[in-house]
Amino acid sequence: MQAKIWRTSAAVVTIAVLGIAGTAAGPPASAARPSAHPGAVERTGTLNKALDAALTKATADSPGQGVQAVLLRHGRLVWSADRGTAVNNIHPAVPVDDSTLFNYGSFGKLLLGVFALHQVEKGELHLDTPISTYVGDAVAGSHRITLRMLLSQTTGYDNVYADPQVSPLFPPGTEGAPPGTGPNRYRPDTPFTFAQLNAGIHQPAEPGARYEYQDTNFIVLLQVLVKRLGGRAAVQQQIARFFSAAGSVAPENGKRITQDRYARTTLRHFAHGYHPLTDGLGLQDYNTAYGATGVPTDAFGFPFGDGSFAGTALGAAQVLDALFTRGKLLERATVDEMTRPTKQALAAGSTYGLATERTVVDGVTWQGHPGTFGGFTSSSYTDIGHGATLVVLTNRDEPSPTVSDKIWTSLARAYASNRP
Repeated sequence: MQAKIWRTSAAVVTIAVLGIAGTAAGPPASAARPSAHPGAVERTGTLNKALDAALTKATADSPGQGVQAVLLRHGRLVWSADRGTAVNNIHPAVPVDDSTLFNYGSFGKLLLGVFALHQVEKGELHLDTPISTYVGDAVAGSHRITLRMLLSQTTGYDNVYADPQVSPLFPPGTEGAPPGTGPNRYRPDTPFTFAQLNAGIHQPAEPGARYEYQDTNFIVLLQVLVKRLGGRAAVQQQIARFFSAAGSVAPENGKRITQDRYARTTLRHFAHGYHPLTDGLGLQDYNTAYGATGVPTDAFGFPFGDGSFAGTALGAAQVLDALFTRGKLLERATVDEMTRPTKQALAAGSTYGLATERTVVDGVTWQGHPGTFGGFTSSSYTDIGHGATLVVLTNRDEPSPTVSDKIWTSLARAYASNRP
């Protein structure tokens, strides 16, 4: 399975790790902790034992790595595990638990896409109407680009983060700016604006002609929603209400997903993302390396429609379960269209439909979306045919040997061999 990368951090040439206050003590970083979720089944049986063993083996090369993993089936929590540390550069380290929030990265594309398709079902948006209907002339190419093109990654937009007007806004070595380039204007406590990103969005090439995965599409999609639904606050409130309907396992009920980096509970529960440096130089803490006093303003939330959300593994799993298994978020015909690969994607060797893609592991077909950003990786997919959803979140990114895709694939193989 090849992960689609949302604003991937490249290796950084210096280490700058700052401590933050922490109070939670816990078991050793390498220990796995049983889930405390009410309603979780007993951790017995062939499948659960196979998943435990697969997780232990997959994470053996990265002791201390923070991991959350869950398996839902038809709204029921079948298995879960919390492992490693959420914040490890303080003493005592803060362990991962069921409430730890991880950056979802590009899995947020699927979440935002589902919400946008809900607006299509309501008649607020139209798939094949030029987005100039909603944003006017404020976005380059708006008279030629449609919502369908944004969702299917067929607009022809270039990578906004590689644009010379945008890349200096992020740390050197990320967002397309090679290490050592400058000047750098990254201010991790200063909120980003759509206008800053829009400076790097230029006329698209041959809209609708070909599939090309670009974060730009979902930045524009979020701006369409903001303009159509009455502003950022209105969009955030409507998204929160929409996903609260995804609940299945108490006490989460879809509420452990957030776009609000400033909420009182966010920083308290937010894991730090760690980027392994080359040549064994250790880990860079993306949350503190550039002086952020809270959750970095490029971590998630507005205006980053390509990665708007943070949350728990159970929160992500409940949304996929509600979408693909329980039918609580979108109509069946919409889900069918969402999961059908476009002709442009198939021509490019991809399975991308509308904000989602599929992968096959040991004969089992899964539908979902991966993600990466700022020391985090996520892998979230549903076996639609059997109503099972498997989600893995980690606070390590490349070149860690055990990013979420590797862990998820190991668990998916254990599931395939021991599926009920």
